[in-house]
Amino acid sequence: MELLAQDIGYALRTLRRSPAFALVAIFTLGLGIGATTTIFTVVNGVLLRPLPGYRDPGRIANLWVDFGVGAQSLPAMSPGDFRDYQQRATSFDALAAGSGGQIVGATGALTGESGPAERVEVSTITANFLALLGVDPLYGRHFTAEEEKSGGPKVVILSYGLWQRRYGGDPAMVGKTIRLDGQDQLVVGVLPRTFHLWLPSEAFLITDSQIWKPLQFNYANQPPRNFTLFTVLGRLKPGVTYAQAQAEMTQIAGQLRKENPVLEDGDMRVRVVPLEDDVVKHARRAIVSLFVAVGFVLLIACANVAHLLLARASSREREMAVRGALGASRSRLLRQLVTESLVLAAGGLVAGLAIARIGTNVLLAMRPANLPKLDVIQMDSSALLFAGVASAVTAMMFGLIPAIRAAGTSLSRALRTAGSASVAQVRARGLLMIAEMSMALVLLIGAGLMVRSFHALQQVHPGFTPGGVLTFRAALPLAKYPTPPQRLARLREIEEQLRALPGVVEVGFTSQLPLTGSGPLSPYAYNETTARNWESETSDGRNVSPGFFRAMGTRVLAGRVFDSHDTPQQGRIIVDETLAAKAWPGESAVGKRLQVGPNGNPNNFAEVIGVVEHIRAHDISRPVRPQIYSVFGAVSRFGVVVRSSGDGADLARQVESLMAGLDPEIPVDRIRPMADYVADALGQSRLNLIVMTFFGIAALLLSCVGIYGVFSYAVSQRTREIGIRMALGQDAVSVRNEVLLQGLRMCAISTAIGVLVASLLTRSLSSLLYGVKPVDPLTFSSMAAVLIAVALAGCYIPARRATHVDPLVALKTE
Repeated sequence: MELLAQDIGYALRTLRRSPAFALVAIFTLGLGIGATTTIFTVVNGVLLRPLPGYRDPGRIANLWVDFGVGAQSLPAMSPGDFRDYQQRATSFDALAAGSGGQIVGATGALTGESGPAERVEVSTITANFLALLGVDPLYGRHFTAEEEKSGGPKVVILSYGLWQRRYGGDPAMVGKTIRLDGQDQLVVGVLPRTFHLWLPSEAFLITDSQIWKPLQFNYANQPPRNFTLFTVLGRLKPGVTYAQAQAEMTQIAGQLRKENPVLEDGDMRVRVVPLEDDVVKHARRAIVSLFVAVGFVLLIACANVAHLLLARASSREREMAVRGALGASRSRLLRQLVTESLVLAAGGLVAGLAIARIGTNVLLAMRPANLPKLDVIQMDSSALLFAGVASAVTAMMFGLIPAIRAAGTSLSRALRTAGSASVAQVRARGLLMIAEMSMALVLLIGAGLMVRSFHALQQVHPGFTPGGVLTFRAALPLAKYPTPPQRLARLREIEEQLRALPGVVEVGFTSQLPLTGSGPLSPYAYNETTARNWESETSDGRNVSPGFFRAMGTRVLAGRVFDSHDTPQQGRIIVDETLAAKAWPGESAVGKRLQVGPNGNPNNFAEVIGVVEHIRAHDISRPVRPQIYSVFGAVSRFGVVVRSSGDGADLARQVESLMAGLDPEIPVDRIRPMADYVADALGQSRLNLIVMTFFGIAALLLSCVGIYGVFSYAVSQRTREIGIRMALGQDAVSVRNEVLLQGLRMCAISTAIGVLVASLLTRSLSSLLYGVKPVDPLTFSSMAAVLIAVALAGCYIPARRATHVDPLVALKTE
């Protein structure tokens, strides 16, 4: 320990004598370690850490149902199938189900004396749902089997957030009643603060909600087996593998197909998917790609510091040789030099942790909507350990070779070379520089692809014009508006008063606003095959008012939209262009009849009266499902779109005041411009763009600094040689061009290697790109040109300095 303290003290004194070298090296390492640690917090939180709040989450499975080859695959199941699997499967400790509040007629209108009316999300779950997840209420109890029965008591469990916000975190709320949808509901429990319902993005039946109710489903009056109403989770028994559970479920699915012709016709299958993998599967490739990219930044930082140490080792060869001649062993010298590298790495670690803290906070502030488990991402002990290991490894990477070379220098060779670099050192620095520039080009190409992809996404027409559109959601309490005529009258009044607001151009209603979730799915059939395999074709089902498409700015491609004379009972629908092209290619869809029910009953057919452009309701980058629009009827939960020519913020205040004046018991929430939803939908692409661009710029700057350092040192080492050549008549231009040609040769080699590596790696980015190919010639060539230009700029100053060498001064040097 005493020797270590001496080595550290000597290293600090040595670095203090070269503050510029120390600061550049520490900042370079800090940038690499900080960026890598920031992305590691994402990898750790999203991919490595188990689902928080659940007991042994690795044993929780999500059950998917597939209908035939190439047909729909959804994390949803029919009630009858759920009961059969629950009774027959032996691989699971339990199977549990959940669904939306509509199962029990809940609209989410929360009223009462505790605060103003508000619209909350309501989900329904089986009595064993929370126990299956390993979640116990913070206060109160779980639902009971009696409460799960159809027609059972009106009981609820509150989320922690709602309990804190509306009820002040009062534990005495358990046992009290709240007013939900105009009815008293007994609070039997409060969920813990850490609870969050983790589900894949495809889940559409149940959401993470503020209020939970028992799934009081009447199994005696259930729909056909191909109607999927439940999200089903299972917990594997100890010792049972996913493969074993899958084999058993496949066997039971085969039994159910034989027992139910509708399942046989649809070729129904079931898949047992680990919930942890299901939740993060869409984010995995993007996160891994970013981690690989930031690894390149760290390697570039290491290469830069290795350049500095190699140059420093050349200038310290005489010092090391003298110390060796005075009795210091090679291992002793090596230990001293490695200690200096570790001290630099420790400084880089401190700087890196500060950068990582800032980077993580910026990442959390951006809150990309498509990044799961965002609240789990944090600078924790795992991130600190990773940063420490990364700094130690980088110390070895950038410090070991220079240390070995310096420690092995003999006094005679040091005196003979007189501080000039050996051929091996020059070659090592050249190879490091080529590797550094190659990795920088890979990152630049990745950033260029992200820039082009994001630009292409911004040019996408989502099927509507978001500018000037204000949206909000509302719910009519069923106890106050129990009949369809009452609800229709109130909806008409809301529409009329919204239209009367200054600057309002159009008002529309919809059952589900675009880019706010999946909503209900609507199976359909257009020929014998699809009719026989019911649910092999599924669309997004939406109910819309006559003014919806005009308010959204959606084009009508054929036929007409709904008018005031259309009613839900008339069986008229509007389809989007993707469904029309699929069902009736090359024909006009207007006037065609589409089957919207599971059998040939005439009431299950609807007449197409219009075709509209596809609205990208889920993903801006692609159409997810066709869309069927039905007439907006006497619904209780709805979204509103208001197109205006005025100020959006002022209109939002007017809308809030108007709705409160109409009926303070009608909850209104999420008063937002439609443009905000579009911006949120671009969140993941924006994150990829910002991070990759940052990495690319950092790599470019580090490479530029490295190039400048390498060539500055090379010129300084050749001062005597250049002076002699100029004294013998060589002109300054040829000297400069010779240095530039050396840099250009290095750039050419680096570009060739970088393009080859990028062409292999960017293929893994294909799922993250839109409107641009992974191997895009324009991006590859332009980024290569940028790197070459920056590299030549880094070479130019040392080359120009070489032309100003005074032969007399150069010849006076050793």
